[in-house]
Amino acid sequence: MDVDRLVLYARHADTAAALAAAAERLHLAVVPVTADPESVVRALSAGAAERTAIRAPGGLVAAALSRGAPVELAGPTPAWFAGLDAAVTGRRWMLCDPATAAAELRGGPRFVKPADAKLPDFPAQRMHDPGELARAVAAVGAGPGMQLLVTAGWLRIDSEYRVFCCDRQVAAASAYRVQDEPWSPLLHTHRASFHVEAAAWAAGLLRDLPDAAVPPAAALDVARLDDGRFVLLEANNAWSAGPYGCDPDGVLRCVLAARPAGLDDPFRWRPDPALP
Repeated sequence: MDVDRLVLYARHADTAAALAAAAERLHLAVVPVTADPESVVRALSAGAAERTAIRAPGGLVAAALSRGAPVELAGPTPAWFAGLDAAVTGRRWMLCDPATAAAELRGGPRFVKPADAKLPDFPAQRMHDPGELARAVAAVGAGPGMQLLVTAGWLRIDSEYRVFCCDRQVAAASAYRVQDEPWSPLLHTHRASFHVEAAAWAAGLLRDLPDAAVPPAAALDVARLDDGRFVLLEANNAWSAGPYGCDPDGVLRCVLAARPAGLDDPFRWRPDPALP
């Protein structure tokens, strides 16, 4: 392994402690940082970038990158997710800008979300008209080129699972919502939890993709629908996704794998330049 440092921030102390312990088992030096982007810049600038892994929320890393931090990360891109077959995602997605999304909304309600960023002032939501979209875009101060994911599809979801993957391998999985019951450490014991089956479905999805279409690491959100089908609800970066009840050693394996092969790697992470 060429990585010997982990720059680490997690919103919850138990998550930080679990990932730090996993890093120590691999003899990695753990460099804790805070929610201040400057702390991330200092931590990343203090060691060799090619030997440093990052685990932190995407917004924090984007802010550090804008301040000159040497960030080299990879994961499933919005274009990758939008390009998957509707049989995989359960509905057809469009990757577009606000103007195109507004035109879609003139044809009826759409489910709209920022393509990459998690924004408290612009959560994933069902919108009914262009005015709703304009207010959400203005609330986050985004420019006209903001990337959005839009779909007309609406799913009847029974349960949801987070599955951490390295290349084609499932490293860890956890239920995070089962029949409207939110995550708790005991959710996997729920009689209607299908976390084992969700992990197997994700492994099958990755197995069937061409080599060039498999991200180096990902945190896939898999939904089981009311009719028993599994679909890919969302694709997240492994280095920023919350672990829920996932095994921290497996999560860390994915964090360490989330590195681009080069500047032209299609899975290289780039924050949305239209966001402030």
